[in-house]
Amino acid sequence: MKTIAFYTFGCKTNQYETQLMIESIVNQYKVVDKSTKADIYVINSCAVTKSASDQSRHTLRKLQRQNPNSHIIYTGCDSYLINKDDYFDANNLHIVGNKYKYDILSAIQRSVDTSLPTKTYNIDKVVSFWQKSRPFVKIQEGCSNFCSYCVVAHLRGIQRCKDSSLVIKEIENFIKQGFGEIVLTGTNIGSYENLKELLRKIDSLKYNFRIRLSSIEPMYVDKELIDIIASGKFAKHLHIPLQSASDRILKLAHRNYTAYDFEKIVDYASKKGIFIGTDIIVGFEETDEDFLTTYKFVENNDIVFAHIFTYSHRPFTKEVSCYIDNSILKERSNKLKELINVKFKQKMQQFINKSTQIIVQQKRTFVQNDEYNLALASQYFKVLTKIEKKGLIEGKITNFDGVYAYFER
Repeated sequence: MKTIAFYTFGCKTNQYETQLMIESIVNQYKVVDKSTKADIYVINSCAVTKSASDQSRHTLRKLQRQNPNSHIIYTGCDSYLINKDDYFDANNLHIVGNKYKYDILSAIQRSVDTSLPTKTYNIDKVVSFWQKSRPFVKIQEGCSNFCSYCVVAHLRGIQRCKDSSLVIKEIENFIKQGFGEIVLTGTNIGSYENLKELLRKIDSLKYNFRIRLSSIEPMYVDKELIDIIASGKFAKHLHIPLQSASDRILKLAHRNYTAYDFEKIVDYASKKGIFIGTDIIVGFEETDEDFLTTYKFVENNDIVFAHIFTYSHRPFTKEVSCYIDNSILKERSNKLKELINVKFKQKMQQFINKSTQIIVQQKRTFVQNDEYNLALASQYFKVLTKIEKKGLIEGKITNFDGVYAYFER
């Protein structure tokens, strides 16, 4: 049996889709760790930023150099942007468009392993989740927002939603396997048709588990949604991309909300005990004044986590009117990262002696010469504990060392 290894870059949706591909080929190929020599490598690429594309392509070139006799399948969002002729060993390189990754087995058999009869295996549900403590369930695909800086809507296509009954079945399957947390993911999950009804159906399931929402855009978050998250079987954490607190930038970016709209969301969610994470883009048409507005917004609002990334032009997107020196972009990014780090530590100090639920993710982690299990709290912070139980564990935070919280029953 030939061997196959997978490299996955980017979002939780890509991780879910890699699992789909793995399940579609397990009866025909032996899946091996990516550190192992393989007959076939699959790169599930990302293109959300230039850095993401570069990382995916660097891996491609590295695999070509180190494994000249292996075949490489290049799929994911960057598969639509890459030029096959740029690669020195194009004969063993096979580009598979994002929408065809669901039938990766047929793609392999047509282009790589012609000795096997072509078999269609097109699925959109995952049965297990390889090497993961938190399985993902994809509820929708595509985005119709077309933010002016973002290429994702162009690469992922129009909105398509998975039927709620299929979502429920997938969740129940993972619960029965003993998973304590399941993550709902997609390209733009807030646009799922009647998301609140789906969440209520999930909340009514008679099991001990929790659901975490992956990133959800602010235009889909209101008090009703926050109330559902705060009171039900949901992780007390929302990741809501801000991008900028300058209304001028938000308008140029085609983001359909204002900084004040976002502030109201954060304020209400925080009062309900929900930790807020966000994304912030640095350098998109951004003046010093725009950056300062964003910095002060983060400083004055209860934002606990943030992914800070610098703007890079992507195909099909708006060209900016001015480019900012890399040294300035780096300085702005570092300032925001330092601010978020301070705010996170302050928040965690306030959380000592408060109750939470955790799931153990990794056993036997050594910290300061002592052995712990690494866990994840409902509020999305990292936890160290001596407890080894699978599933949801109730307890309280006893200490915080600046990186990890400590948990006991």
